[in-house]
Amino acid sequence: MPDRLLVVEEVFALTPRGVQLAPRFVSKDAGRRGFEVRLVLPSGEERRVRAELQVAHVRGPLAPFALLRLPELSPDEVPPGTEVWSAE
Repeated sequence: MPDRLLVVEEVFALTPRGVQLAPRFVSKDAGRRGFEVRLVLPSGEERRVRAELQVAHVRGPLAPFALLRLPELSPDEVPPGTEVWSAE
């Protein structure tokens, strides 16, 4: 069953392409790369894109905080308020 990973508050452009989304969230899949997520934009439009997790802070035995990267998108394609869901 799909899980809502986060609701986008801020989007940061990466060089040469891609975005990193805020806020950070707790992830049980630290370091996971190359998986699919479903975006639900504020307009109601949906799309599936490739994503990567980047561990931002390790918290001992607790699940680490992670940041979500969308390597194929630009900031204008992921407006604040976009919901990010696991595609599984």
